[in-house]
Amino acid sequence: MTISAAIVATQQFLQPLMPAGTKIVRGQANGVPQPLPPSIVITEVGKPQYTTTRAKLNSITGQMTYLQPVQLRLQLDFYGLAAGEMSGIATTMLRSLYATESFPDGVEPLYCTDGFQAPLTTGEKQYEARWTMDLFVQYNAPVIVGQESFIHVGEITVDPVDITIPVE
Repeated sequence: MTISAAIVATQQFLQPLMPAGTKIVRGQANGVPQPLPPSIVITEVGKPQYTTTRAKLNSITGQMTYLQPVQLRLQLDFYGLAAGEMSGIATTMLRSLYATESFPDGVEPLYCTDGFQAPLTTGEKQYEARWTMDLFVQYNAPVIVGQESFIHVGEITVDPVDITIPVE
């Protein structure tokens, strides 16, 4: 699982809940201009590892997989006249069982903050309606490395022992 996969999972979760025509894009790294409202911009803000790395050996391939449990913090910015309502819908549904059942295996929504109004001044010196919130999801970032192992043993011989131990 990767950050990109977690962002795509979030986008796929939000899209059917939002008004028709709402564009959802990844912030900063997407290489495209911000879409016109209504829109949502998803930006990764942080990704601390919150438990010890786990390791698992694949005895068939001889590879060791190290899993880094990551708590990914995503900032969701909602733009447009309905930004407050869109933020409210997202908060309601992310805090429900629907969210845990809808996200794909490997990405789990943990919790989200309440949305708050954060108006944005455009290049034309106009205020644009924006509501923002943070979503925290958990995923395991794998690192796979080759691992030397002693899986197959060569020929084994057993020499019989002809010693009798007397019973007392």
